Formats: sequence, C-alpha cells, structure tokens
Amino acid sequence: MMKKWVLAGVLILSVVAGAVIYHTVLSRSGSLSGVEVDWRLLGDMDYITGKASSELSALNGKPVKIPGFMVPLEDEQRDVVEFLLVPSPQACIHVPPPPPNQMVYVKMKRGTDVAMGPIWVYGTLNLVTKKSMYGDASFELVGEAIEPYK
Repeated sequence: MMKKWVLAGVLILSVVAGAVIYHTVLSRSGSLSGVEVDWRLLGDMDYITGKASSELSALNGKPVKIPGFMVPLEDEQRDVVEFLLVPSPQACIHVPPPPPNQMVYVKMKRGTDVAMGPIWVYGTLNLVTKKSMYGDASFELVGEAIEPYK
C-alpha cells in the first residue's frame, strides 16, 4: 500500500515539474508573439505634435516585437530592467541623441543580461513620451523578453 502512495506522489510531482518546465521553456522559446514593428513605422510618430499615424496608433497597448540595440540605463551587467532600444549601434549615447521617434524606453518585467548585439524585444507598446538622461523616447515598451536578432 505504501508503494502505491509513493508512486502516486512521484507521479504528481513529475507532472507538476513537467508543467513548470514546459511553461518556462515555452515562454522563452518563441511562444511570445506580437506584431513585428520596424523603425520606419515608429518614425511615423510626429514627436513635435505627438500625433501618430493610424497604423501606429492601432498598436497602442498591443503586444509587439521590435528589433534594435540595447542602451542600458543602469550600471548592472545582469538584471538590467530599464534600457533604451535604438535602431542602430551608432544611435547609442552621443550628442545630440537620436530623435524621440527613434528611441523606445523599455522597462522589463524581470531583469535581463546586457545584450551587445542586435536583439528582438517582446512586450506591450505604449505611445507615451518617456524622459531619460539620454534623451526623450516617444515610446514605452513593457518588456516580456528579449532574444538575439536572427
């Protein structure tokens, strides 16, 4: 009788552990989705008047993925939570900064490592101006995940 309970306990633990592993792997292996947004579309934002094209406005509050380069706003190399996403490595921190419609302020839900190359950032896009020490950004992205750009 004891063997049956031990076997049942092991089976239940295996199912729970499998579900946790499946969820973790799935959430980091491309199950995240969103409309692919390119920098030409983001450039449709008139950062002087704050008016966006209808196509860009339709993405406000929606899940998207945007390619770009990370400019960390923190000194940490791990657990970076806030960074600017810019369209090219040359658009990093310099004077003058890129125009606001060429910078996305990203606030990750959980920290991530600094990315040295091009990345995809997945998250919810908000059309709001965010200020940082490196310049204004016309967009905020509540980040879910990043992955290398392929």
